[in-house]
Amino acid sequence: MILSSGKKTLEYENIGSGPPIVLIHSTASSLKQWKFLIEALKDQYTLLAVNLFGYGQSSKWAANDGPQSLLDQVNLFKPLLDRFTEPISFIGHSFGGSVAMRAALKYHDQLKTLILLEPNPFFLFSQLKQPIAYSESRKFGDLLKLHKEKEDWEGFSKIFLSFWIGDHAWQAMSIKQQKAFLGVIPNIYHEAEAIFSEQMKIEDFFNIQEKILLISTKDTNLVSKEIARLLATELPELTEVQLPKGGHMAPVNSPEVVNPIICDYLSQIALN
Repeated sequence: MILSSGKKTLEYENIGSGPPIVLIHSTASSLKQWKFLIEALKDQYTLLAVNLFGYGQSSKWAANDGPQSLLDQVNLFKPLLDRFTEPISFIGHSFGGSVAMRAALKYHDQLKTLILLEPNPFFLFSQLKQPIAYSESRKFGDLLKLHKEKEDWEGFSKIFLSFWIGDHAWQAMSIKQQKAFLGVIPNIYHEAEAIFSEQMKIEDFFNIQEKILLISTKDTNLVSKEIARLLATELPELTEVQLPKGGHMAPVNSPEVVNPIICDYLSQIALN
């Protein structure tokens, strides 16, 4: 489905009936990553799976739009949410998790629950409190910027994939997959801009922490482990589930493990 507002176009799917849940995909993915979760929830909920800027038929982020922010991504699907007066839930994976965090604050008074799957809010790191994670995440951002300035798109891809998936991720791709990945590099760069320029603080979530479910994995990368540790420590009233394995892409690669946790959690809060 297509929704146009001003000069921006949002592609989304609207499936099922019941309380609304917004599904926000990860970087280099699309709304299609939620097909199994949608199938599991469509009889109880209205599932609104959105394509972020540059994916599918959603508007591309233009250079003359300036640096992208997480709020820009939220505002892309705001016209869709303005149709609802009842409480709204947000589910986001990786970059989609950070967008979901911004959405939860924007819709604070209307928030039902916020479900974060391996989110990437690097902006929460403190150079004093999390020096290693802060340094590693900033180095990652600087390397992406360097390769972008050099127009070394293969190098950019290798840096990104190595950070999130592993050193051999690029080589493991087929030529077709590599070509498709190169096509979303502009999206990745703008999303990195949004993450590293974000001003949200952990304190912003104190009043909604009991509405948060965090799902992480023990075998994810160092920075993601630190994010999970930070969120669980600073927001002790959130619900945390840590999977023994699956890595950063567990929500995509292991939906049979992740989705039942989401479904059970939603069932529990529906009873409260």
